[in-house]
Amino acid sequence: FRSAPNLSNHIAVAHHTDAHGTLWAIEGRPGGAGWRDAGAYLASPWTVTNRVQPKTAVQRAAVCKTMEAMLGTAYSWAEIAEDAGMAFGLKDIWSEKVNGTPPGEIVCSSLAAYAYDKAGLPAPSPADYAHVTPGDWTAWLIQNRWSSPA
Repeated sequence: FRSAPNLSNHIAVAHHTDAHGTLWAIEGRPGGAGWRDAGAYLASPWTVTNRVQPKTAVQRAAVCKTMEAMLGTAYSWAEIAEDAGMAFGLKDIWSEKVNGTPPGEIVCSSLAAYAYDKAGLPAPSPADYAHVTPGDWTAWLIQNRWSSPA
């Protein structure tokens, strides 16, 4: 955590562009997984995307389908608290594994890792969704040379 990129604080998955040209994303957030106009993300000079990561049309559709299925899934404040504890160097307070079933609660980065893994796409720490952070995504994209500005 301490050596992870520290400007990373959120993950959203691009879903579709509507008839008006608006790019819509699905994200994990307080209140549950939901839709978001991605315009603000695209306008930020700090946004990093993985659009250069190789993905087939089938894999992209599978990611979108999983993200849609997770709409409304509760936000995991426990994971946020654990991530904060780990960032401060505290030992693992609790550990929750998904074991192949859809998570009952999510945060933005774990939701994206779950959807990518279900689609057969590489993602950071796909065997341990509960502990994937936005910093993990950024570091992983940079290491794989799949990062690009928005």
